[in-house]
Amino acid sequence: MPGLGVIVMTDFFARLRAGRRFALVMAFGAGLGGAAPFGLSGAAAQDLVTGGQPPAPIIVRNDLGGDVGAFANRIRAMAAAGQTVEIRGACYSACTMYLGLPGSCINRNSQFGFHRPSYFGLALAPEEFDFWSRVIAAHYPPALRDWYLREGRYSVGLRTISGAQLIDLGVPECHRA
Repeated sequence: MPGLGVIVMTDFFARLRAGRRFALVMAFGAGLGGAAPFGLSGAAAQDLVTGGQPPAPIIVRNDLGGDVGAFANRIRAMAAAGQTVEIRGACYSACTMYLGLPGSCINRNSQFGFHRPSYFGLALAPEEFDFWSRVIAAHYPPALRDWYLREGRYSVGLRTISGAQLIDLGVPECHRA
């Protein structure tokens, strides 16, 4: 049985990445201080590829984001497997794409950070900027998508929004402790 990485990397965005010069869109500050982008533990990955009961939600805390194409692939695989996430801490950059994962929820005290898509912090060409902005926005609920395309994607620095503000925009709140 192939591992999750094989499933993810053979998807649409991996093929797209091969033909795009600026496909690696990194998170603001990703990898600083040895922090790695969100990764699944062996048990969580196994849950994604096994049938039966829906897997328990993955708790996301203090995720700095990462490669937008890789996150999009991961989210697509998670959605197909019925995997959800509960965001209970800081969630910046590409991590915010989990907001569109069906069945997922957020804590009202969580903090979310948004910024422009970039290549290791460097500005993208207009066509690339628009493409990756729309990939990111496609993973957001409608009100947040509209704001991101109108304002958030132009922010060079991190724009933070609280979980409470996103709940007011219709993002589901977690009710488990």
